[in-house]
Amino acid sequence: MFLIFLCTLLTGCPGGNREGKEIGDYKPFYVTRGNICFSVNKNDVLSRYTLYSNQGGEKRLVVNDRVKLSYPDTCINVDLNMGYQYSSSYNLNGINYHYDFFIDNNGSVTGLNQ
Repeated sequence: MFLIFLCTLLTGCPGGNREGKEIGDYKPFYVTRGNICFSVNKNDVLSRYTLYSNQGGEKRLVVNDRVKLSYPDTCINVDLNMGYQYSSSYNLNGINYHYDFFIDNNGSVTGLNQ
């Protein structure tokens, strides 16, 4: 029994470089100050999305689960203030993605995790 524990301790947990895959791959989307578009391809299907802001602590802006949206419904009106960081996760065509971005005080959008 001790030998099994020791082997597990030395090799680490299963998964290797798969840790964190549940949030999905990095995939940016179109962002303007009052609108985000997860896809502009009419063949894509958006089935889940969330968007959070760090404004005043973590603040949930939009959440929608169990949907089947295609463009133009993959574009969502949301008030995005300058000077804050935003975090998103979404499912497009059955694949999970994430995108974190910052909007500076000039309105420029910068992706934070690649």
